[in-house]
Amino acid sequence: MGKMKRWETALKIFVLSFFAIVIIIPFYWLISSSLKNDAQFYAIPPVWFPEAPRWGNFAKVLIEQEYYRYLLNSIWLGAVVVILAVTSSAFVAYGFARFDFPAKKGLFILLLATLMLPSQVTLLPTFILYREIGWLNTYLPLIVPHLFGSAYIIFLMRQFMVSIPREMDEAAKIDGCGPVATWARIILPQAKPALITSGLFVFMYVYKDVLAPLIYLGNRSQYTIAVALLFFTSPTRDDYPLQFAGVAIALIPTVIFYLLSMRFTDKGIHIASLK
Repeated sequence: MGKMKRWETALKIFVLSFFAIVIIIPFYWLISSSLKNDAQFYAIPPVWFPEAPRWGNFAKVLIEQEYYRYLLNSIWLGAVVVILAVTSSAFVAYGFARFDFPAKKGLFILLLATLMLPSQVTLLPTFILYREIGWLNTYLPLIVPHLFGSAYIIFLMRQFMVSIPREMDEAAKIDGCGPVATWARIILPQAKPALITSGLFVFMYVYKDVLAPLIYLGNRSQYTIAVALLFFTSPTRDDYPLQFAGVAIALIPTVIFYLLSMRFTDKGIHIASLK
């Protein structure tokens, strides 16, 4: 019996190690390629360990290409959108999770139905609207829509809030808390895993979005990092080592965000998947 358990443990270690290597290889190739010159990048067979690594590629991307500006644009824009989208979505989700009102089920189904509507379908009418009210070449088209929440985030938070015992609401009511105070003081602290998970999803969506900034922002200094990565490609030449260096730099904020929130995001995704 003990021998069987050892074989099972060894098999698990082998399988996990195999998939870990499969996942790590693309990241290693990304870093390796960012340190190459053009000759090493296009070499056949591939060069896995670049000779004389060109660390200057990172400095060239950050300083000469003013990549730091686009990185800061993406970070602050993502932070603002996360605060607005998560707060508004949590408030709507609280209503669906805790209150009974006419057509509640129908409205929730309608909300979920909007997830099947591609954003490209509404692109032209929203562009015309923002042009008419003078919002083009500003960040307002990228920020204001998130004031009304996100259907997916509302669904995720609603699923989490349903799992919170209603006795906590009743205890808060006895203590004199109204619905808003109960939401702010009782529900939100309990829903911290869902809030942080939602914040991660929203940040990733804004951070990697290329289409909206390209359409609504006309000033190059306003561009986000996702758009800046397109600067390294042209009809005549693609500077892939610099582009890979830019991608490596762009990964840093998202990796830090995930590592800091990993304890909460894993719990939030697990609970939401069970509901």
